[in-house]
Amino acid sequence: MNISAQFSIAPPLAVLILLLCTPSGFAFGNPPIKEISKRTVSMTPVANCTLNGVCDLKSVKMVERKVKVLVAGERADFATYMTDFRFIVEVAAPENITNYGIVQFMRGCMYESMLLPDGTETRDFSYVHKHFGKWSLIRHVDWVVDSSHSDPLATAFEGYGRFDLYKWNSNPNDLDADNANWYFDAKPSHGTVFKADLVANTGLVEGATIPTARNSSVEFETCLFKSSDVPLISDSTGRGVDKAKAIWCSNWDHKFRYDFNAGHVVQETAIHPFCATASTGPL
Repeated sequence: MNISAQFSIAPPLAVLILLLCTPSGFAFGNPPIKEISKRTVSMTPVANCTLNGVCDLKSVKMVERKVKVLVAGERADFATYMTDFRFIVEVAAPENITNYGIVQFMRGCMYESMLLPDGTETRDFSYVHKHFGKWSLIRHVDWVVDSSHSDPLATAFEGYGRFDLYKWNSNPNDLDADNANWYFDAKPSHGTVFKADLVANTGLVEGATIPTARNSSVEFETCLFKSSDVPLISDSTGRGVDKAKAIWCSNWDHKFRYDFNAGHVVQETAIHPFCATASTGPL
């Protein structure tokens, strides 16, 4: 998922921290990191792999890790909240990797909130992402395919290959994304690759003239398909993508909101009602 501010186009999922590899296999920075939660979900082995034509598929799992980051010297209310995600696919041999493709669906929104001098809180859809070739607001009431261009595969690299944005490490158990190899740059000698996402657009904005916060209320469903079941070209509605053909899907989210009354970020369980509104303003 590519995220940018309305007023300046930032790098995809930019995080302003120095990165290193932690014992968990995830890459995070030198600033103090507090793990909020970690969740691992694995696919149940396919009962009849021969009938389904997936005997070269050994395992699929997702790992979702939520963390709080506070840079040294900053006030506690400027902490940033992140969700780091891995979708790991293991096949029998390297040549089987391209037999499978990942399609990611998303819904929800990201928005900016401001506390006015009279105590009124206003909200505004201020963040965009590249969605099927066009920059659009991160505001999706219904499920859409999360792809930056016409190929719905999450690992497709526009103008290159469908699987080029897979990542891999020499040790197949290593999930460090920042020092990993890209599939387009080199092919692994083993059959384990992964997709990595980092959603970090949450927290109080430092230096704003009035109290301003970045808020995220997004849900994702990441699914594995036979690559032959995913069309080369689709649209945001998923035209031609039959979710019934998915081999396995897993849900994850990033739902954090800055509460001006409480003075800190709160984690929410549901999509915020503001995501369904048609215009900006108080709620």
